[in-house]
Amino acid sequence: MAKIVSAMEARKGFGDLLNQVALKGEDVVIERAGKPLAKLTSVSDSGPQKLDFRDISRLPGEIWE
Repeated sequence: MAKIVSAMEARKGFGDLLNQVALKGEDVVIERAGKPLAKLTSVSDSGPQKLDFRDISRLPGEIWE
């Protein structure tokens, strides 16, 4: 089941939400006025993963390639 947060909560805690999605494999639904607007989900099909921030070249994403 996806975690549900308000748009204001998402704005204030976006970094934490990204960690929940990327590291824990959770989905997050963002609502405004009680209506779902967006879903934050991982792009990885392999599920939760552990990132090693000590080696920036191993971080996911095209920006480092």
